[in-house]
Amino acid sequence: MDRKNARRFGIGGAILVLVVALIAVAAAGCGEDADASGGSVNLAAADNGKEFTVEVGDTIKVVLAGNVTTGYSWAADLSAEDAALLEQVGEAEYSPVSTDEPIAGSGGTATLTFKALAKGEADLVLTYAQQFDEQGEPAETFQAKITVE
Repeated sequence: MDRKNARRFGIGGAILVLVVALIAVAAAGCGEDADASGGSVNLAAADNGKEFTVEVGDTIKVVLAGNVTTGYSWAADLSAEDAALLEQVGEAEYSPVSTDEPIAGSGGTATLTFKALAKGEADLVLTYAQQFDEQGEPAETFQAKITVE
């Protein structure tokens, strides 16, 4: 195999691995009920626009595809009222796509964790944007309605 074909296979293989990983993440985290997972709700891209009910003290984890090498990252965009009900726990955790060899520029997933602090209804809004670009619009937005009981 010549160098050109090897490079093409490497890029194509990396894309295939990324697509398979994203599908697995989306399928694994789709809308688990808080009661079924013992005080924790795991959300994924497929849960965008849905409604969930949790109890005070429960944890909400949102796992979304992203690629920090592009300068884009997921961040919470909560109003003051929503932040009084849902508190972000730590920073977003980024996990690159798992491959046999590291691939420069490959994507992965970001996990953002929140704790339900008080009863009420909150809009959990996350934006995928270049955080340093204050004028730019987000490339993607994730939103879920969270009722805390």
